[in-house]
Amino acid sequence: MTVESKAAFARRHGVNRSTVNKWEAKGHLVLTTNCLVEVEQSEQRLTGRPANYRGGTTKAPIAQRRPQPATPILHPRPEPEPGEMALAALISVAREIGVRVAARAIEFGAPLKVAYALDVAACLEVSDLGEQFLTSIGARLPDSTSLVELADAEIAGIAEPDWPALAIAAGEPLDLNAIEDWFTRLPFPGTPVGANHG
Repeated sequence: MTVESKAAFARRHGVNRSTVNKWEAKGHLVLTTNCLVEVEQSEQRLTGRPANYRGGTTKAPIAQRRPQPATPILHPRPEPEPGEMALAALISVAREIGVRVAARAIEFGAPLKVAYALDVAACLEVSDLGEQFLTSIGARLPDSTSLVELADAEIAGIAEPDWPALAIAAGEPLDLNAIEDWFTRLPFPGTPVGANHG
């Protein structure tokens, strides 16, 4: 069994640490009791997702990727369907929301680890709400695919907060490994109390 840190696993796939945390929260990673990634089992879970929505950064480690030939667009694209436009907008929001929430958390005096947790949680909440909205208008996502995964496939992954700058703003030393360890040991978040308006 091969194990490695989440940071090393992120480098292997060419994604940032936030994306790896979001994979973990979606159940795509297998972790040891020491919070290390079990590489083989995690790779199987990641490659088990729908092929069209894994994206270049999640199909295989960097060493196994091959560049795809560019296909020139010879004709203008047809007008997108409303569902496609909604999907594109929601992917963009899912990609950026964590960065903004983390920055606001620090601005309002939260500790760095809370900003980190809110980065992951906000992205997942927006992904879940967006998926519910798309279902309500009849625009379906492929099975087992989330907006987070589509952001990885379509627009190079979830945006990463500038943790060094946020640490300076918070007046704290930056130790992402310690923050990740703290975050990994949190109970898996359910629906926030009072968040159900139905």
